Amino acid sequence: MKRILVSLTAAALALTSAVSLAGCGSNESSSAKDTSSSSAAASSKPDESSSSAAVSANDVKFTYNGSTVELNTEIDAMVAALGEPISVTSQMSCHGEGEDKTYTYDGFVVNSYPRDGKDYVMEIVVSNAGIPTSKGIEVGSSASDVVAAYGSGYKEVGVYYAYDAGNKMSLQFYIENDAVKEIDYFYSV
Repeated sequence: MKRILVSLTAAALALTSAVSLAGCGSNESSSAKDTSSSSAAASSKPDESSSSAAVSANDVKFTYNGSTVELNTEIDAMVAALGEPISVTSQMSCHGEGEDKTYTYDGFVVNSYPRDGKDYVMEIVVSNAGIPTSKGIEVGSSASDVVAAYGSGYKEVGVYYAYDAGNKMSLQFYIENDAVKEIDYFYSV
């Protein structure tokens, strides 16, 4: 009887760990995210100019109402620039000790990760029109508008056109029915 109880307890702990880790992956499944690793599902588009990137570090700076937020910077600086969010939610971090947080604003969210006791900007996801990228692409733009602005040097990852900006940063466009449905500025932790 004791052996059965120990086995059941071990199974319950394993299931709890699996469920906890699955929660971390659930946010990642909604987006292309890390474009630095190759995937069988990803198909590379020809790069128009292999010597120069179509997306630069300036292209992954998010600007809203005249304020600019950079990926992998402290959340306090982001809140100072953008103002207080509508809401903040958190969950156990997939990236270390602490909590990953989601800061909700009107038309976009900012996701953070913890490092050394501070929170940093990991991702900015724009879901409303009227919040354009540095090259004028916004929710509702066509896929051909994206390619005209950023070139054909993207990786098609599922429904995303993912442009690598270097330094573990990318700019990603969720394309559905030939239109941008979401814009994702992403830092790969």
